[in-house]
This record gives sequence, C-alpha cells and structure tokens, in this order.
Amino acid sequence: MTDITSEQRAAWAAKALLQYAIDKEGGEELYDEAELVLSDLLADLRHYAARESIDFKTCIDRAEMHYDAEVAEESGNQFGSRCPKCGKADEIDIAATVWVRLCPDGTDVTQAANGDHEWEDSSPVKCCACGHDGTVASFQRRPK
Repeated sequence: MTDITSEQRAAWAAKALLQYAIDKEGGEELYDEAELVLSDLLADLRHYAARESIDFKTCIDRAEMHYDAEVAEESGNQFGSRCPKCGKADEIDIAATVWVRLCPDGTDVTQAANGDHEWEDSSPVKCCACGHDGTVASFQRRPK
C-alpha cells in the first residue's frame, strides 16, 4: 500500500493543468472553468498520442483502471466505499440481489449457475462497526 492519497494525486494534476493553461493562454491562472481547460488538455493529449502513434483509448482505459485501484486502495475495499460516519471500509453490509439454487433442503448460493450478486446506488447499506446506515451512493468516496 502506498502513502500517496487521492488528494495528493489531485494536487499534482491541478499543477499540471495550471501549467498547461499558462503555456496555452498566458496569464497566471486557468483561462476558463477547470472542466473546459481539462477538456482542452485531453484533446491536445490525443493530438500528441496520434502524432506519437500511441493508442489514446488504451491510455484512457489504463488510467481508469489505475484510478479505480488507487481509490480502492485508499478506501480499504475494491468498491471505493467507506462509512461516512466512522470511516470503516471493511464492515459494510449491502442489501444485494443474489442468485440462488433451489435445493430440497432450502437454497444454496454457491450452487447457482449464475452465482452473481448485484446492487445499485440506491441499495440499502449498513456499517456494522458504528451502525450508520444509508445507500450505496452515500458510502461512495468517488467523485462524479
């Protein structure tokens, strides 16, 4: 596990975005809203990738995987979830839809052919460490 936080990563990105804006338009600050400047930077990075014969989509996909892994590492589970009250990430229960096999003596989740389980942002969640409850969305640390 690394000691680098999402906040530190975001600060590095903010510095890079500011430097891009200064180099592109001059001045000492972003020339527009951060979302627009970031879009311009991504478009220019795509131009760079094309010039250098780099598969831009592969880079974006890899960046998504890295982001998900970094958020999961920082949050304590692979879903990027943490209790907003106590901060625990490993004692969260979610009400999920689960496939089960009907058996003569009841049901067996391990025998189901699908074996899948699903939940949505609106699914109920409870932190077993502190008793706080909410929805999956309210336990997500991930920004939009």
